Amino acid sequence: MGDARCNRSAYGVSAGQRWVPLLDDHEPRDLRARDVFLDRFGGMDFDRSPAVVLGSCMRVLARHPAVAPVAVGWAVRFARRVGLGGLCSRRLRGMTFVVHAFMDADVVQAAWTAQENGVTPDDPEVRAAMERLQACSYAMAHPDDGRVVPACVQHAILDREENRRLLTMLPMAGSNQ
Repeated sequence: MGDARCNRSAYGVSAGQRWVPLLDDHEPRDLRARDVFLDRFGGMDFDRSPAVVLGSCMRVLARHPAVAPVAVGWAVRFARRVGLGGLCSRRLRGMTFVVHAFMDADVVQAAWTAQENGVTPDDPEVRAAMERLQACSYAMAHPDDGRVVPACVQHAILDREENRRLLTMLPMAGSNQ
């Protein structure tokens, strides 16, 4: 989601003492299964009753029967990754890891200023930050003016006083602010 330099997500299950990814990113068939799933099921709401979700899935399969062998192939590969012990443990639980790579506030400030002024920065680091801000999928409304801004802008520029308060409440090792 958003710019690849900002976010990384890994979806999987906790199987006993192990975490097992839903997809093996080195397995082309898993990547194909991901693409087929997003193409055919991407707009579906899975947070409904099981009967409604099952009916919706059956409609997709009726309209696109080629999805079935792709899904079965993925399920077999996933079951192999989980292993017999994991499958029999009855302790499979969904577990997602998300990592955010935040930018330095000074670089965000320079990139945001350039973007607001319609200027392309010469500095490669600032230009990269501007690209990341433009691709941001995690935007929020600024409480003072209601503008929707990228989260890095909100946190690094617009909420500086809040950040100062947080540093006193949650001091970080090595922080000199």
